[in-house]
Amino acid sequence: MGLFGNIAKGFRDLTGGVDQELLASGTLGRAEVLGVSASGTTMTVGNGLVERVVSFQLNVMLDGQAPFAATVSQRIPEINLPQLQSPGVVVAVRVDEADHSRIAIDFSSEPPLVHLPASTGAESAAEILQNGKPITVVLVADQMIGVLNAKGDPVHALTLTVAGGVETPYQIQVGNAVPASALPLVYPGSKLHAKLGSEPNSVVVDWDAGAAT
Repeated sequence: MGLFGNIAKGFRDLTGGVDQELLASGTLGRAEVLGVSASGTTMTVGNGLVERVVSFQLNVMLDGQAPFAATVSQRIPEINLPQLQSPGVVVAVRVDEADHSRIAIDFSSEPPLVHLPASTGAESAAEILQNGKPITVVLVADQMIGVLNAKGDPVHALTLTVAGGVETPYQIQVGNAVPASALPLVYPGSKLHAKLGSEPNSVVVDWDAGAAT
């Protein structure tokens, strides 16, 4: 990048402008908004809405890749700020595959479905299901999060009460893949077999074991 390119990039970064080349050619991904911090910098282009530079803390997910954290500063219409501060907001992003620090939020696109890579190791779902401690859980709530596991099963955010097999019951929220065959078991109050890993939050529902009694 030459001198004038650096100057343009510096001005764009200062004013929260979007890299149009990145928006046009970057890889489409999905990002959960973890935090929003509004700056004191505002601009009005022509007779348009007042726009404010905002810093977004994101959990970025690209198809087949491990999620990663990123911070993006971008100028948005000020009237849209409250809805982006709501819990669980997901946005589409464009990412430079060669440089994951180059990210732009793409408000003109819908967040895509993405596949997570297969996990391995001691705390992977497969390992916990095979070697974890048997417990029972009660499903409190569930929500699809627009993510698929490596097998193509949708991942749900499950709110669970760990009720049996532990000294003191407790409530957690975990991400578990839910195969189509298990959907009849997914309702509030459903009592399920599960396995517990080395940490209290390392809980994987054993869908193949069916409902617990």
